[in-house]
Amino acid sequence: MNKFKINRHYLLIYCLFSLILFIVIDYAVFSVNGLNFDFQLSSYDFWLVLLPVFLCGLPSSIMHNCAHNNLRPKMLNLVVGELCGTFMLYGFRGFALAHMFHHIHPDDPLMDPHPPQGQTFFRFVISPIKSTLKVVERAYYKNYGITSRTIINIKAQKFLFNLCLLARTLFWLFLLGPKYFLLAYLPVYFANIFVFAHINFAAHKERSDGSSEIINLNHNLYYQFINLVSFGGYFHKSHHLRPGAFNPARIKTLEDKIYITNSKAMGIHV
Repeated sequence: MNKFKINRHYLLIYCLFSLILFIVIDYAVFSVNGLNFDFQLSSYDFWLVLLPVFLCGLPSSIMHNCAHNNLRPKMLNLVVGELCGTFMLYGFRGFALAHMFHHIHPDDPLMDPHPPQGQTFFRFVISPIKSTLKVVERAYYKNYGITSRTIINIKAQKFLFNLCLLARTLFWLFLLGPKYFLLAYLPVYFANIFVFAHINFAAHKERSDGSSEIINLNHNLYYQFINLVSFGGYFHKSHHLRPGAFNPARIKTLEDKIYITNSKAMGIHV
C-alpha cells in the first residue's frame, strides 16, 4: 500500500515488467514444448476430475495469505505469492493492493473491490476484475489527482494488465499443452474463482438496516470441506478480525464478536 501511495508508476512498472518476463518465458516454453493438439485420453486422465475438488481453494488461499505476509520467512510471501498469482492469472502485487482496500473499506460500494450487496452471485462472480480495477483507479486519482498524465497512466495500467492476463494464460497453455490445459488447469482455476468469490459473497451478509455483517460459515459439509482445503476460508469474520492468522478457523475466541461494516444506520465503519 505504501509503495502505491509514494510511487505513481508502481503498478505500471509491475505490469510492464511482468509482461516482458512472460513474453520471454512463453517464447522459451513454446520453443521447447511446441503445441501438441493430441487429445487422446488415457485411463489415468480420469483421475484429473479430483484435482478441482481437492485444489479448489489452495492457490487462492495461499496467495491470500501471502498478501498478508503470513508466510515465514517474510521473503517467501513475494515469491510464493507471485507463483500463485501466475496460477490465478492476475498476478500478485495488484491483488495484494486491492485486497488491502477490501480490509480497509469492507463493503464500501466505492472502495471495496467486491462488495456483494445488491448483486446475484452470478453477477458477483464475473465482475471482480472489473470492479477491482475501478477501485484501484479511484484510489489512484484520489492520491495523485485527475490530470492528463494520471489518466494516461491508468489507461496504460489497464492495457498492460490485460496483456499480462493473456501472457500468463499462454504460459499455462504452452507448459501443459492444450489437453491438460483444458482437463487440469482450467477446472482447478475456475474452482478457485468460484470458491474465493463465494467466500466473499456468502460471508458478507446484508442486514435489514442496510449495513453488512461479516460472518463465519462452517455449519454444513460443504463449508467444512472448503475450510479444510482452504485453511479456514469461510471463517471470514475471524480473518477480518485477525488477518495475521494463517488459518482463521483455529481462532475460537472471536466467535461471539459481531462484525458490522458499512453501517448506514450509524454512519461509520465498525
